[in-house]
Amino acid sequence: MKSRDRRWQDYCRTSFLVFCAGILFGCQGAEKSSDIEAQGESRPNILLIVADDLGFADLGIYGSEINTPNIDALAEAGIQFTNFYADPSCSPTRARLMSGTDNHLAGLGVQAEFRAPTLGQPGYEGYLNHRVATLPELLADAGYHTYMTGKWHLGYEDDQVPFARGFQKTFALLGGGAHHLNDMSVYGPKGAGTKKARYRENGWVAQVPDDFYSTRFFTEKLMEFIESDRADGKPFFGYLAYTAPHWPLQAPKASIDKYKGRYDAGYDALHAERVARMGEFGLIPEGTKIPPRRADIPVWESLSDQEKRVEARKMEIYAAMVDDMDFYVGQMIQYLKDIGEYDNTLILFISDNGPDAHASLPPVVRDWYNECCDHSYENMGHERSWVFYGPQWARAGVGHLLGTKTFMSEGGIKVPAILSFPKLKHTVDISAGYATVMDILPTFLDVAKTSHPGSEYKGRQLHPVRGVSLWPFLTGDHKSFRRDDYFVGWEVMGRGAVRQGDWKLLREKPPVGDYSFKLYNLAQDPTEMNDLADKYPEKYAEMKSLWQLYQEENGVITSDSGN
Repeated sequence: MKSRDRRWQDYCRTSFLVFCAGILFGCQGAEKSSDIEAQGESRPNILLIVADDLGFADLGIYGSEINTPNIDALAEAGIQFTNFYADPSCSPTRARLMSGTDNHLAGLGVQAEFRAPTLGQPGYEGYLNHRVATLPELLADAGYHTYMTGKWHLGYEDDQVPFARGFQKTFALLGGGAHHLNDMSVYGPKGAGTKKARYRENGWVAQVPDDFYSTRFFTEKLMEFIESDRADGKPFFGYLAYTAPHWPLQAPKASIDKYKGRYDAGYDALHAERVARMGEFGLIPEGTKIPPRRADIPVWESLSDQEKRVEARKMEIYAAMVDDMDFYVGQMIQYLKDIGEYDNTLILFISDNGPDAHASLPPVVRDWYNECCDHSYENMGHERSWVFYGPQWARAGVGHLLGTKTFMSEGGIKVPAILSFPKLKHTVDISAGYATVMDILPTFLDVAKTSHPGSEYKGRQLHPVRGVSLWPFLTGDHKSFRRDDYFVGWEVMGRGAVRQGDWKLLREKPPVGDYSFKLYNLAQDPTEMNDLADKYPEKYAEMKSLWQLYQEENGVITSDSGN
């Protein structure tokens, strides 16, 4: 099997086994609905690939200059979503994905790293609670092998790790981030200062190999898991949760050198380039007003030569990480072809939220940053460096959209999403609607020909599933999968939004907003530049009522001044 650099070595276990126990979406292209071919009764394999902090405009098929031919090919042969929604940050998205319900019901009303006053209250446990049945649990019950490699970020304790929540074979990073070329941590369950990243292989505490590169290692480990059980003929569910391109930005030197000089024209030029390409691809409606550069982002030409040099290197490293992720997605696809399983594997690729745009170091990592690394230009992107690319490059990462990671504006929650399954043939236009990460669980259960247990599972009372299966729509049985009255809500740390049809009610907190709600029509104003609250008071009142209903149904703890 090919590798961009030397293969990883055997790692060692360092402890003992401690626990066993619609879519409202728009799709690029005109001829896209689906009709599944008759292929016998065998159930398909399912491969879910999640990128970490990848922006809406960061893939070639979405307008990027970064080389992503393998992921682009999945879109060209499958379905490219242009209205797919995650949450604005890591854990809430992953909680919805694993449970099919709202993050507040699933335990991630707040992330464990944020010491909010709500932490520990019902729905705010800071880990994936036991009032949900997880996707791997239900697929394992249905006879699937369940594998997971990469970022978990849904709990640190023995009964919270992926091996305890339905995955049969795992190699997981428990925390929210880590270095990509060694075993250093970004932060742990008590914040910054955890020197070693916390990994688990199944129930064992694990270490990464000396030549670790996260993207390569997680891919090859998942292949190893699949190969280990291939002889029994059972279908598999594989969850490949990359930590790229989450900061700190790191990649092998050869990968970074591939983009040397590519970004010397600067972030303003890159943003204009991507927006133009997205327009050519039909991703931006004609007449869309493009949000201006943030006031705190200096004009590129105002930077010194040394500042430009440093800024360009940041983007070179980021591009290398995305390029490498695509390379290893290609390796995974080739492996599936080599073993004869590609045609019977449904692949879904998504990002967990918009690109990160910290203008300065977040407090949770500031002290760690000052002690951990060599911050010289020559060391940028290497294993003991710390780089994050900031709002200037993240603006290009969202293209025409407003907002980035942690914000409820479209750039924070609208993410690239691609579904590929060779047995689906696309025949009619499906260019209306939106989908969310909560739809993944019910869709995958339909694919596996199984169902959710309802209100009780193995003696545990369960919260209801909020997502809707896309499968009847994808297979042509239904022309639509959303009722006209369907709405979806989001809330994280006082920021909130609800969407129903084309309408979106949005609340941001300082310094971006003042906790007041604003009303947008996304069909007419996809960049959220024109507040219609005063023009349509009845619609505003209706959307405010939906916000109240969302809070009540999901146990959201908030107030006029946020959490």
